[in-house]
Amino acid sequence: MKRRSFPAGVLAAAAVAVCLLALPAGAQTLRDAVEGAWKLNPEVRSLEARRAVATAQQGAGGALVPAAPAITLRHTTDYLNRNIGRREYEAELGVPLWLPGQGTATVHAADALLARTDAEIAARQLAVAGEVRTALWQVALAERRAELARQRLKVARQLEADTQRTARAGEIAEADHQLARAEALAVATDLRDEELALNEARQVFRTLTGMAPPKASPEPDIGQPPLERHPTLLVGQLGVRSAQAQRQLVDLTTRDNPEVGLMARRERDSREERYDTVFGVSVRIPFAVEAVNAPKRAEAMSEVVRAEAEQASMARTVESDIQQARLAHQAATERLAIARDRAAALRARLSNVERARRGGEISLVEYVRAQEAAFEADLARATAEVQVGAARARLNQSLGVLP
Repeated sequence: MKRRSFPAGVLAAAAVAVCLLALPAGAQTLRDAVEGAWKLNPEVRSLEARRAVATAQQGAGGALVPAAPAITLRHTTDYLNRNIGRREYEAELGVPLWLPGQGTATVHAADALLARTDAEIAARQLAVAGEVRTALWQVALAERRAELARQRLKVARQLEADTQRTARAGEIAEADHQLARAEALAVATDLRDEELALNEARQVFRTLTGMAPPKASPEPDIGQPPLERHPTLLVGQLGVRSAQAQRQLVDLTTRDNPEVGLMARRERDSREERYDTVFGVSVRIPFAVEAVNAPKRAEAMSEVVRAEAEQASMARTVESDIQQARLAHQAATERLAIARDRAAALRARLSNVERARRGGEISLVEYVRAQEAAFEADLARATAEVQVGAARARLNQSLGVLP
């Protein structure tokens, strides 16, 4: 059988396609990245399981009976003693009953638990969004630093080439060329470090989200949303409500559930007699014992107190986070304005120094220093620009707003 051959170009294209498919998909937006991180978050299954528990409790509270009915079977005989044919067969169906108000309280407690669980899920999603926001702006900062380092290396290598040419022509000393070469090597080392930091930041983002990072863009100013919708505050409020509903359920459940039984018995006293059938009804009424109920009430009350204290702590934390985020954003904005003015001033100075160097008025050392100062100012400006975006993201995060 003749084997079919493929052109080398087709094989190369196929290899490239396979490599591209093996790469992690890039997130189109920050929202996509947050959703990817949420799917990979290890707490997702735990929270979903807790939600399933609350849903199951809702169904249990709405049931006709608080527990499953039970059948009791009984057989009596005199086979081992007199053996005159005495036989007795009895079957009883026992059905537990709700205590007054217990079913409604069970439903309310389940509703409150479900609402609290949903709030906890939303709060955890917000926390994951905060982690993604931080990781994204770390990537953005590393990208800007690496980009400036590449530009700086390009200028340094150009200066190295110029000094090498003029040194060979005898126009400048060989020491100036060596200085330019040393500066280019130092910048190359800095670029290597910045690229390593960039790769590490990207890897952290991929590990968190399962995606390549999207381009970071400043988040919109969302103003002051209603804080009653803040996921963290909702967790505190609904936690108190859940604890109060559970305490009410404990207050109503002061005894075991009563039980109604339906009984049927078939019996005879001797072999000569016919079987008689007897029907009956039984009622089981447990009593309340204070020694049993007091610890349960105390535990439920302590849970209410704990939930109220936790709610107050959450409120203080959210308020503090918002204030700190606002101050940080204001400081970042002011820092950016200063960094831009400083970068512009040092760039203008570098232009003057460069003209003076070409005219032979200053040494190469002074020019290299001016160039280094200008690049450091550009780096500070770029860092400040990224920090403003990160501060805006932090402010939105503190206000409880998802991307």
